Amino acid sequence: MKGEISLAGKLSLLRKGYVRVRICGGSYERFLNLCANHGILLWDLRPAAHGYEADLYLKDFFSLGPLARKCRTRVRVAGRYGLPFFLRRHRKRKMFAAGLLLCGSLIFFLSCFVWNISIDGNLSISRQSMMEYLRKEKIGYGTWKNSVDCRQLAADLRSAFLDLTWVSVRLQGTCLSIRVQENTDQPDQGGAEDESAGDEDRSAADGAGMDLVADAGGTIVRMITREGLPVVGEGDVVSPGDLLVTGAMEITDDNGSVTSYRYAVSDADVYIQTELPYRDVFPLAHRVMEYTGNRRYGFYVNLFGRCFGIDLGMDGFDEADIVGEEHQLCLFGDFYLPLSAAVLQAREYVTTAKTYSRSEALALAKSHLQKFLSENEEKGVQIFENNVKIEVSADSCQAAGTVTVIQKTGRRVRTQKSTLSGKGTDE
Repeated sequence: MKGEISLAGKLSLLRKGYVRVRICGGSYERFLNLCANHGILLWDLRPAAHGYEADLYLKDFFSLGPLARKCRTRVRVAGRYGLPFFLRRHRKRKMFAAGLLLCGSLIFFLSCFVWNISIDGNLSISRQSMMEYLRKEKIGYGTWKNSVDCRQLAADLRSAFLDLTWVSVRLQGTCLSIRVQENTDQPDQGGAEDESAGDEDRSAADGAGMDLVADAGGTIVRMITREGLPVVGEGDVVSPGDLLVTGAMEITDDNGSVTSYRYAVSDADVYIQTELPYRDVFPLAHRVMEYTGNRRYGFYVNLFGRCFGIDLGMDGFDEADIVGEEHQLCLFGDFYLPLSAAVLQAREYVTTAKTYSRSEALALAKSHLQKFLSENEEKGVQIFENNVKIEVSADSCQAAGTVTVIQKTGRRVRTQKSTLSGKGTDE
């Protein structure tokens, strides 16, 4: 008898073929002993009606005849399993076998190409922009997998999109998986953010400094300096480009004379009170879509980038929006194939002309203004005062004015090295 068979053992059994036999007639122990003496392996031996049943290899089955006659035991076939019997049963179905072989060869051939591109982690950079860059690099659907250098592609993406701080590119099955992380710090909120990380690294390496200059105009309300020498203070009014913190710090002797300069990378949080302009104008007359409830359907198949579809009367609507979701065929995991399909739905609508009332126009203008304020608050801007006025005329609604805010300011630029004579500067 035999214990539990491993997966490799089961595959070997199916490849070689085995039979299930029923042993009847008596002298079972003698018959089993003779099988063992002749090296015939029996497994899964179980009692059955008027005898026993067991499995054995196909090659050993033809050796049982002399042993069965010697023991006056009858051996009958109860089942046939494995590849040899499968081929014998289907020996007349040559086209079926050829189709299986062709299908397997086609799947293997298609597995050598990229048929799906997955991009995760992008927020400000659209998928369309990244796909356009990949097309310029001749990477897309149908690209030969061996021609894709994942490490080089990751480096190229970081160079092409400066907002990307981390890029991972992997080939999984027929899917090119791109995962990215973006720099979420806003340039107008960064205070002490660099123009680029490379400038700061180079400045630290060559001993140069970095200044902090204003990127917006206003009145400084709060300032915290961690590195560098501040040249303005709270209450000062600055304009875009004015110096806030310098990275050049004087080193003096006992007499107070400047002997040299030490250069550092300025680091500070500078908050200014400034005004943001706001203007929103829209006409009172507008058109509204009203769905009629009539719907029609269609579907299409996308094979190797070519679409084949059937329109079930969707063109019969004068005005309609068409929605649908395309699904790509995936055999398992990340093994995508160049075949996708979608069911389309056309929903008919009619447009009617309407005019906002005064109260509706005011409510809509206020909602637009609130959205503008909320978007700025999400960026870390503090709303200080709202000076926007809304006016409704005979044919339009206008909201205009300024919003007083408190926000961070500052961007880094390379410090100009000062000469001791004070007559000039050099880079």
